[in-house]
Amino acid sequence: MEHWDSSREKAQELSLDLWPSKTLAIPLRHASDRRSAMECLKEISKDSPFTSLSGLPTRLSRRSLGKLVSRAAIVNSYCEEAHYFAAANIDKLYSHAIEPWQFEMNPNKDNTGLKARRYLYAPMEYGGKIAVVKITVKEYEDSDLENKLYSIEAIGVDLRT
Repeated sequence: MEHWDSSREKAQELSLDLWPSKTLAIPLRHASDRRSAMECLKEISKDSPFTSLSGLPTRLSRRSLGKLVSRAAIVNSYCEEAHYFAAANIDKLYSHAIEPWQFEMNPNKDNTGLKARRYLYAPMEYGGKIAVVKITVKEYEDSDLENKLYSIEAIGVDLRT
């Protein structure tokens, strides 16, 4: 079990070889600002839930859409436009996401009702490199509650190197 605050650093250890056939999600949409990303997310949420390459289902709730493209979310990404691009294609990215590690829960956050915070990683071609998108999913103790796609972060790792 990895330490709760190492999920971004662990992305540095990823290589494209971890994904079957080294396949990348083919982006269907383009968004370079909050408004266009939100429009895409509203459409994408209709097809929720999604299943990751590692088999984890998650839903994209209408209530979560604004959080995915909020100022607080974007500051964690290496590039604002890469973040919007990832948000606009989150369904395709999630279908290519893997979960190579499990992490402890952050004791400084409200973990009430949570079984785990799961961190998945998906490769994304952007700006001439293959960046990593870290996707956080909340898994609930109550098995009647669906897992919730909670946040995304574009990490400035180039999987080609």
